[in-house]
Amino acid sequence: MDCWIMHVDMDAFFASVEQFRVHPETQGLPVCVGPDPKRGFRGVVRSASYEARAYGVKSGMPVSAASRLCPTAVFVSSDFSNYVNASDEMIQILREYADGGRVRKASIDEAYIEVTEKVAKYSNPVQLAHEIRGNIKTRTNLPCSVGIAPNMAVAKVATGRGKPNGITLVSQGADSVARFLAPLSVRVVSGVGQKTGERLHAFGIETLGQVQRMSVADLWPIMGRASSWLHQMSLGIDERPLLDSGHHMRGSISHDSTFMEDVDPEAIDVLCGTLTDMCTRIAEKTRSKGLLFRVLTVKIRYRDFTTVQASRSLPVGTDSSHDLCRGVLDLFNKRRRMDLPIRLLGVKVSDLSEKEDQTTLTQFFR
Repeated sequence: MDCWIMHVDMDAFFASVEQFRVHPETQGLPVCVGPDPKRGFRGVVRSASYEARAYGVKSGMPVSAASRLCPTAVFVSSDFSNYVNASDEMIQILREYADGGRVRKASIDEAYIEVTEKVAKYSNPVQLAHEIRGNIKTRTNLPCSVGIAPNMAVAKVATGRGKPNGITLVSQGADSVARFLAPLSVRVVSGVGQKTGERLHAFGIETLGQVQRMSVADLWPIMGRASSWLHQMSLGIDERPLLDSGHHMRGSISHDSTFMEDVDPEAIDVLCGTLTDMCTRIAEKTRSKGLLFRVLTVKIRYRDFTTVQASRSLPVGTDSSHDLCRGVLDLFNKRRRMDLPIRLLGVKVSDLSEKEDQTTLTQFFR
C-alpha cells in the first residue's frame, strides 16, 4: 500500500488569528502583528497578512519600515493564548482524520498526519485534503494549505508550492517525486538556510535538479558530511516514520471576543450572552480533553484600551459550563464599569488537572 503523508500549514497564522478570530473588523485589510509605530512604539513585525505582504511587508521587519511600505497597515497587539487555542483546535481536527489519530506537530501552526488508511475511503487524496481544509476553515475560521506526498520532507515542500489556501499533490513513485523537486530552488529544503544557499550559489548550484545530477562525491567539497543528506533530499528520499508528538498538559484554556463596534455597558444581554457563549465553548473543550479547571478569569477591555482582569479559585476542579458561567458572570457584574463602552471580553480557565472523580460545585454556591 502506498504511503500518504499530509503536511498542513496554517496560512499567515498569527495574522489570520487576529483577522478572523480576534479582530474580525480587519478582514481584507493589511494587518501586521506588532507594536504600532503610529503610536510611537518600536519593535518588529511578528506576522503580516497576505494583504500586507503584497506591499513587501515581512515578518521580522521593523514596524517603522513596515509602516513606510504600507501606510494603511493596521497594527494589532498579540495575545499568545489566542494562537495556542487556535493551534489546539487545528490539531484536534487533524487527529480525527489521521491514521490511528497520530499527529506530528512541527510547530504551533503546522503538523503532519499519515492518511494511508483514510485515503482508501476517498476517490483520491486531494478529495480528502479538501475535506480537511474545509473542516479546519469551518471550525476554526482560519485558512490553511495542504501538501500531499509519499513522505514528510516532500509533503512540506509541496505545501509551500500551494500557499495560500492551496492543495498540492505529489504523486507516488521515485521518478514522480524527483520530477516535482527538480526545478525548485535548493532553498525549499528544510535545513538549507541562507548560508548554505549562498555557498551552493557560489558553486553555481541553484536547483534541486542540479543536485540530483551530482554524486555524493561531487558534493563533498561543497557540503562535507551533509553531502549524502542533501543528495537524498534532492531526490525526495525520507524514510522517517511519522511518530505522534504526544499530548501535553496546558496551563490554561481561554477565549477572547472583540466586538465589531464597542458595546454600551447597559447592553447587558449582549455582554452576558457573549460571556455565556465563551464559557460554553471553553467547558466543552475541557471536557473533550478530559480536563478539570479550578481557576476562572474574566477579562474586560474598554474603548480606551484599559484592560482589567478578575479571577476566582473554585473549591474543587470542574468541567461544568454552568459553574463556569455562574462564576464568570458574577465576576463580570462585580468588576465592570458603567462609564465606558466595552471593546473586548475574555474568559480563561487555569489550574488544569486530569479528570478523575468529579465533585459537583453546586453545594459550594449559596
